[in-house]
Amino acid sequence: MTFVAVFFCTLYETGMLTRLILVPSSANQTLYQVMKSASWGLPLFVVIIVLALVTLCLRRLYPMATLLVVSGLLALTAAIYGSGCTYLTILWLVSLYACAVESKSMASLAAGLGSSAILGLLSIAFSANWHRDVHFTDLLYPTGLTFALCLTVAFLSRSVRQSRLSEQALEEERSHALTLAHERDQAMHQSRVVAQLHDSVGHDLTAIIALSEGLDHASRKPEIDEAISMINDLARQGLDDTRTAVKALQSETDPKNDPQPATGERHSWDDIKPILDHARHVGISTALTETGRRPQDSEQADLAFTVTREAITNALRHGQEVNRIVVSWDHDSQGGIDITVRDDGRILNNEADNIGSNGTGLARLRAEVQAHGGSFHSGPGSDGWTLQARIPSLAASSANDIGMKENA
Repeated sequence: MTFVAVFFCTLYETGMLTRLILVPSSANQTLYQVMKSASWGLPLFVVIIVLALVTLCLRRLYPMATLLVVSGLLALTAAIYGSGCTYLTILWLVSLYACAVESKSMASLAAGLGSSAILGLLSIAFSANWHRDVHFTDLLYPTGLTFALCLTVAFLSRSVRQSRLSEQALEEERSHALTLAHERDQAMHQSRVVAQLHDSVGHDLTAIIALSEGLDHASRKPEIDEAISMINDLARQGLDDTRTAVKALQSETDPKNDPQPATGERHSWDDIKPILDHARHVGISTALTETGRRPQDSEQADLAFTVTREAITNALRHGQEVNRIVVSWDHDSQGGIDITVRDDGRILNNEADNIGSNGTGLARLRAEVQAHGGSFHSGPGSDGWTLQARIPSLAASSANDIGMKENA
């Protein structure tokens, strides 16, 4: 609408100038006499109109300045061309309307309207008392009535606009309040899950530890005692992992807690050895082959450990007649690692569907690896189950995260 109004004003002014040039006898006589007696009369009048039209294009950005410029051009036209200033009346009213609607404060609006009214009265005075081509009241009454009507429409538009903006602000506030309420409900639900995890899983693991310690060396059979000892170690590790997870969840739900990860939360490269030993203790032959040089990348080491552990856990949980698990870690020169875990077990159809589609562990790992820019694939093969993952170097991203936290 900014340029549509200017377009129609341009059509109007073009028609008036065409009439002035082609049928001068029907145009404003004072204007015609000035243009006839001075060679600069018509060019200057055209320049004034063009300048006013260009200024109107800025009325939304600078409403006060636009009104003052157009009002000044109106007074200048009246001083030079007398009642020919009426050619700029529509442009003046458009700038007046824009100023009344777009002004930010009532004080600036009052100052702009007052200045414009004074310049309008000067235009009428120049036409009536200087050039004497029109009576003062004959020009004052229609101009004043048009001025008042334009302001009435402008203030109505301003009221409607402010009401609409208030409704939008209220709607945004409601939406923000609903978002905060939803986040609060999620935090409360997460707090309840944390409490249940701490109470139920922590109690069960603690009971397992107590029972396994009570059976330590009670059977006097080395293989049974070794299995009990491994159960005790696994339960303690599970209890530590549960406490770490609970602390991490508590730091998310309570902003007073330290959101930084606890020391020792990330696993190192060598932490995979006890996982392989657990598989060996249940009678599965395990092997780890590693090529290349391990990078100093704690985040990559932790993710590689998690992927490998999940693959071994799935082989123990879902595999049938698993006799061998082979893990391959291949480090490349760019700091990335290719992980391959193969086992020779049989996978039943329902188990394969469960692991491939509905398994939360592999789905979560796939999302996490892909979020770090890697690739992840797992599925049954000709001789068992195979998991393959590619993890790029994460040292640079870790350094950037640390730097951002320090700057914050």
